[in-house]
Amino acid sequence: RGMRDNTVGSLSGLSTLITDCESAYILGLWCADGYFWSSSVGITNTNRKLVDRFAAYLKTLLPAERIKLRVYYPKGQCPLGLSTPNYPMRRAKQIAYQLYVNSRPLLRLFQEAEHTVVALPSKYVLAYFAGRFDGDGSIDKNLRNDLRITYSNRKEALIDQQILKGLDHYKTRVYHYRSARTYILYVSRYSAGQFLHDIKPYSMKAQSLLPRRDSV
Repeated sequence: RGMRDNTVGSLSGLSTLITDCESAYILGLWCADGYFWSSSVGITNTNRKLVDRFAAYLKTLLPAERIKLRVYYPKGQCPLGLSTPNYPMRRAKQIAYQLYVNSRPLLRLFQEAEHTVVALPSKYVLAYFAGRFDGDGSIDKNLRNDLRITYSNRKEALIDQQILKGLDHYKTRVYHYRSARTYILYVSRYSAGQFLHDIKPYSMKAQSLLPRRDSV
């Protein structure tokens, strides 16, 4: 899901949507795995815990009955006990959850915030990157090598690199994989441990990777 260049960004959208670290995390997660269509905004992910966290955020803004959930599953492997609409998908390899709400004003706020994220206050940057990492990030099992966040376009990757440079803590580089048509923001192995430690308070993925005493 790439950045929509035809949307005019507004700092008012960023300041209205991002009021604490949790909303900054949600923005990062939506930028990574967000869903939008017409007047709908939401998230599509295979991790139910991430989807539930996004739902909890939406419930702070809108009535719970407006929030919809769809489940997609590999053909012939329908999960049991589902009370939500579910659909088989021939190419699916695992269950995927699509959570969304119909709200044109909220969609506009998300789009405006995405396009002006470079102006995100520094106190929210780590939470934002925790959402990005949970949605599209990975790291080698040694927790040092190949710490990456994947992007669909160069502009988004470079903007996020610029935001991280503002913290002056991490060495990064952006690499283009032409065959996969993706851009990767790499955090140096010399900065990886610090990055994971810093986003851990907000990141579900980092919390599952790091020891309880935060030693890397």
